[in-house]
Amino acid sequence: MNKWKWALLASVVAVLCVVAALLLTSLRRSRDLGETLSWMDQTYNPHEGGENFGQGHGVETHYLADRNSGTEQITEEYRTNFSHDGCRVAIHNETMPVGIMKDTFGSTTYTFNLRDIDPDSIKIRVYDFHKDIGGCDDPNEVNLFQLNCSNAEVEFSTRDGATSVEEDSHTTFAKLEGAEHESESASKTTWAWFDVDDAGYARRFAKALRHAVELCGGKTSKF
Repeated sequence: MNKWKWALLASVVAVLCVVAALLLTSLRRSRDLGETLSWMDQTYNPHEGGENFGQGHGVETHYLADRNSGTEQITEEYRTNFSHDGCRVAIHNETMPVGIMKDTFGSTTYTFNLRDIDPDSIKIRVYDFHKDIGGCDDPNEVNLFQLNCSNAEVEFSTRDGATSVEEDSHTTFAKLEGAEHESESASKTTWAWFDVDDAGYARRFAKALRHAVELCGGKTSKF
């Protein structure tokens, strides 16, 4: 075999090696993404026999003590779960028809592609949902106001502030009838969040979310 044939064969082999390496990398990333999203799903969303007695980590229930009966009554309740299809994710936030929200309740869904999220924007905001004040980042305020900083929000925003998060809302007004009984709206925004009932778990979830974003090609904002 002459030299040019050897050179051609070597070039073909080199190209095939590059293609094989790229395919292998793609398969590994796809498997890694699947495992990451599966862990997030299995731990955050409600699953029988799953974490937190199967109710997941997206439930937030507010109580108010009844001095007469000595019991606690629900004043507000919110539930969050998410679904995913590859890098496409939808967060479903639902306000339950109980307590002060029994006559006005509804749901909001945020849909986005993980590649559009800035991984550096993922933040954890810890708070006490029984007290409508901040301060969980300051130990002095935690002690002063006796805050129970057990809940958290895992917040994130899009790369360069692009309005690529679709927001669809549905509200029900229980006491109204006809056209005023329900309201729907659709818009686009730059950010969304996951409600989390455990601050320790929130740190693990945020780490997994960032990993998933990076696997989908999410990059830090330029501006």
